[in-house]
Amino acid sequence: MFDEGVMQKLLANMNQHLPAQRKPLTELLFDKDPHYIGKDGHRYRLDRKELEYIASLLDIFDKARLRLPILIMTDTTYDSGGWRVAGKVEAKLISKVLEREMDNEEEIRFFFPHLNELRKKLPTSTTVMFMP
Repeated sequence: MFDEGVMQKLLANMNQHLPAQRKPLTELLFDKDPHYIGKDGHRYRLDRKELEYIASLLDIFDKARLRLPILIMTDTTYDSGGWRVAGKVEAKLISKVLEREMDNEEEIRFFFPHLNELRKKLPTSTTVMFMP
């Protein structure tokens, strides 16, 4: 028997690390100690070299629009499971990092091997969000 309340609590626990507020890349580049605060109250550091790498892939307008960390969401539309990143700038950036085509102008979908590659390249500026 499936209890939706239990599932909601489980997902809330699994997502406590998510940012309470995402910060613009342009702000983080000038921050002496780039970080964000998670919903769990913990402070999560963002690597400066990673931020500079991201900035090198974006034009000036997209740098101002990108908010970090990038949320990688579970994608349950596939039987075998998958992942997705939503948002015009976010999807465009991930498309460049993974060297993969976007699914549409606001989203890119991928599978576990790509998630591993992405998390190796952007370990501090991406985070995984679990969704039903």
